[in-house]
This record gives sequence, structure tokens and C-alpha cells, in this order.
Amino acid sequence: MMKYGDEHVEHRFTLSFTESELRGQWQDFFLGIHEADGEAFPEELIDPSVLVICNLAGEIVQIVLHDEGCDCEFQFTFTEKAQIEAYMKQHVNV
Repeated sequence: MMKYGDEHVEHRFTLSFTESELRGQWQDFFLGIHEADGEAFPEELIDPSVLVICNLAGEIVQIVLHDEGCDCEFQFTFTEKAQIEAYMKQHVNV
């Protein structure tokens, strides 16, 4: 996770499924994100979570880092997004 424009910093984390919501042509999946042992998220993040937006065919369209349930100035790195995609394929069947 990194602020837009900052250098890449990779974070290790685990994920948990929270809920999903059908929204027209989109299926939204909300995931909890938890620090891995010995890991610390950026101090500015108060309550991070993940929004994964899929189309109705189950293809991931966007992965968004939320803080306190809203979009924030942080984004996932390519490697972190790959971890989230793998979780979705394994645990949520997209």
C-alpha cells in the first residue's frame, strides 16, 4: 500500500470475506484486510478494507483500497493486487 505518487512499499497481509452486493451490472465484494505477523500498515490508515468490483461474468474490473469505508489516497501495488486476485479466485470463486 502506498500513497499515490510515493515509492512502492509492499505489505504482507491476510484477507477475509465480509460481504457482497449486486449493483446493476457490477458485483461488489468487500474484504477485510489484516496485517501479517510483524507487519505494520501505514500510520495514516485507520481502518483499511478492500473493495473488489467484478462484472457479472465474474471478471475483476477494479480493486480499491478503502479506509473507514471510503476511497482514500492510498493504492495497492501490483503485487498486492495479485494477492487479492488470487484470494478472490480461491475463496470467492470469481
